[in-house]
Amino acid sequence: MRRLKPLLLGVLLLTSGCAPEYQVHSLPSTPLPPQTRVVRVAYFKSDAPHLQNPDLSAFSVRCDEPGVQVELVGWKHGKARRPQQKRLFSILIAWDQSLSLQDTDPERRRFPAGERLVNDLPRSARLGLVNFASLGLEYADYDVRAPMGSSKAQVLQALQQLNRSPFTPHGTPLWNTLCYAIPEFLAGEPPERERWVVMFTDGQNEIAGVSRTEQDALQVAQRHSVKLIFVLLGNEQTITEYAQVRQTLEYLANATGGRVIAVEQAHDLREAFGEVLDILEYAPCYKLHLRVRKRNGFRQGETLTLRVQATGGAERPVRVRL
Repeated sequence: MRRLKPLLLGVLLLTSGCAPEYQVHSLPSTPLPPQTRVVRVAYFKSDAPHLQNPDLSAFSVRCDEPGVQVELVGWKHGKARRPQQKRLFSILIAWDQSLSLQDTDPERRRFPAGERLVNDLPRSARLGLVNFASLGLEYADYDVRAPMGSSKAQVLQALQQLNRSPFTPHGTPLWNTLCYAIPEFLAGEPPERERWVVMFTDGQNEIAGVSRTEQDALQVAQRHSVKLIFVLLGNEQTITEYAQVRQTLEYLANATGGRVIAVEQAHDLREAFGEVLDILEYAPCYKLHLRVRKRNGFRQGETLTLRVQATGGAERPVRVRL
C-alpha cells in the first residue's frame, strides 16, 4: 500500500459525473485558516485546444454559492483520467498482415494482445478494423474486416479470422491506408466523438505500386481531426532505416496528438497495447491549484460546484465534496 505523503492529508474524491477530476487537501505545515481548503482541479486541454503557454490570467474559476471565494495560485501540465462523458471514441484499428511478421512475431503474440485491447475499450467506443495490404490475389491497400460501428464481438471475430489467414504479398502501404481508410471510416463520425487510428506494424511504408507520402497521410488525418497511435514492432535488425521510420511515425503522431509505442520483441506487445488503452483513458490537462475559502467555514461532507474555464475554451463544472 502506498504511504500518504506526510504533508498531504486528504483523499481523492469521486466526481459523480462532473468532469474534470479534482483533489481536496488540507496542508498542516501551512498555516491556513480553518475556512480554507486547497483544491487541485484538472482542466482538459481538449476543452481549450487553441490555448498555448497560458499564464494564470488565462483561467477563471468561480463558485455560484454566496460567501465562497476561489483563488488560483498556480498550474502545471499533467494528465487526468477522462470522465465518462469524455470517453466517446471512434477508433479504426489498422492491422499489418505483411510477410515479415512470420519472422518478427512467429508465435502470433500480436493477436491476443490486440484482442485484450478491444475487450478493455469503453463500451461506448465505435470500432472498425482493416488489415493492410489486401490478402487477395490482386493488390488493394486494405481489406475491410469490420466496418465502423461494429461491436466488440465482431472486431474480435475479425481478428481471429486474420489469425487464421495467410500473410499479404503486397507490401506495407502505411500511407495509402491512412489516406483512404480515414475518409471511409472516420469522416462521417459524430463531431462529439474523438477520432483515432491505432495502427500496428512491424515495418516501413513499402509497396510495389503508387504510394502516397507521409505528408499526404498527415494532411488527411488533420483534415478529419484524427489522432494517430502507432504500435511499432521491430529494431535496427528487422526494419531497414529503423531510426528514420520511427522518427517519421513520431512526427505524424505528435502532429495529431497521438503517440508512437515502440517495442523490439513480440512478447512485449501485450504491454504495448495496454499503453494504447492508457492513452485513451487519460488525457492531457492543466492541473490548477486553487484555494477555496468560505466565510463561515466548511461543513464536513459539504459539496460545492466550481466552474472552470480557460480563455477561448469551454466552461466545465467541477463538483467538490469537502
